[in-house]
Amino acid sequence: MSLPAILEQIREAGREQVREVEDRARDAAHDLLAKARADASRIEAEAAERATAPGVAKCARILHQARLDSLKIVGKTKEGWLDAALAETETRLTDIRTDARYPGVLRALIREALNELVPEGKESFQLEADPRDQALVEGFLSEQGLRIASAFTLNCWGGIIIKSVDGKISVNNTLEARLKRATPFLRGRLAARFERE
Repeated sequence: MSLPAILEQIREAGREQVREVEDRARDAAHDLLAKARADASRIEAEAAERATAPGVAKCARILHQARLDSLKIVGKTKEGWLDAALAETETRLTDIRTDARYPGVLRALIREALNELVPEGKESFQLEADPRDQALVEGFLSEQGLRIASAFTLNCWGGIIIKSVDGKISVNNTLEARLKRATPFLRGRLAARFERE
């Protein structure tokens, strides 16, 4: 299987996980948003009742505060959805070794890390992986005819760290690092989706 096909397979698996998380988050979002809107409507109705009292300035302040309170409620609710979606993603990634697709994912992570170092002209690498992945990593390296110094001392959800021997270049391709790098993008994308719905 070619590297682009493997990478596409990884991307598709990632997109599928994102879709599942988004679907769950969307369902939860609908419920929470309905509650937040009901709370906001109640707050606005109470404020409107208070606003009928004399004093135009006082009425305006009350309505303005009610709107701010409702925006805070909706904002906190959306932030909760985002946190829940990311927590679900993290939970799935911590258990990824039980997924039948994990060996392919690990292979793609190794290839991707190697491709990051090869353009730099580095020929000697040091690879670090979790002991639970030792057989998969060694099998992959053997199949590819690669002789890379390997240490199995990481404690991670999956993936590898690979460095040039001189230590100047390092590629952290663990799932934890990849999620951390993707989190700002995921937050933005999920927030936009919640906003549309």
